[in-house]
Amino acid sequence: RIGRGPKPERMNAMSAAARRAHVSFAVMRQQLPASFKRFSTGAAAAGSGGGLLAFAQANPFVTQLGVSTVKTGAADILTQTTVEGKGFWEIDWKRNMVFVLFGAAYLGGFQYWIQVNMFRKWFPGMDRFANSTMAQKLKDGPGMLSAAKQVCFDVFVHLPFMYFPVFYSVKESVQGSSWNPVDWVKDGCTKYYNNFAKDFQVMFTLWAPADVVLFSLPMWLRMPGRHMVSFGWTAYLSFLRGGAQVEAPKKD
Repeated sequence: RIGRGPKPERMNAMSAAARRAHVSFAVMRQQLPASFKRFSTGAAAAGSGGGLLAFAQANPFVTQLGVSTVKTGAADILTQTTVEGKGFWEIDWKRNMVFVLFGAAYLGGFQYWIQVNMFRKWFPGMDRFANSTMAQKLKDGPGMLSAAKQVCFDVFVHLPFMYFPVFYSVKESVQGSSWNPVDWVKDGCTKYYNNFAKDFQVMFTLWAPADVVLFSLPMWLRMPGRHMVSFGWTAYLSFLRGGAQVEAPKKD
């Protein structure tokens, strides 16, 4: 009844559960791996010092992963509400979750792996050049050549033959009629093939000059900066291709 507080036995159970949670948390903190402890230390330093900027510098992977996940989900919401004309309460959140996972797994995970981890192996001196001052960069011929190679790899290999096929396949998985992943890849790549000339032209126009700037930024800012550009790019692709295509009914 209204006005009657919780029963004593329920309060005792809640108190016991709280104590168990406190003990479990204490044990977890003692058993954290060293890498996660370093992340926690960086987060604490960011909270007490330079705020978000300090956190981003101390935790570049976590920062860009969060930015990528939020950015991709927001771009899908923009597509649903603007292109498809849905109201807020009509948003397909299951579809949005697919885009969120795409942003986290591919853009935040795979793209970081290839453009940070693998680029360090393929383009030695990348970190030194990226973290130098602008005056030092302008005098660093080998560093500028390495950055130019990174731009070429991105616009001639990564974007046309990795990003686009995955983008179209994921788009097909949430907008197509089939539940078969093979059909998602086949239908998505077929649509990409038909749109290749236009997509490559628009992609090169945006990403070639953007990469010149992005691959010259400090390493901790490279991926967050890329995700900021990618938000407008993802929204543009959605506008360019529209929502789910509905076939016109056949005439008898």
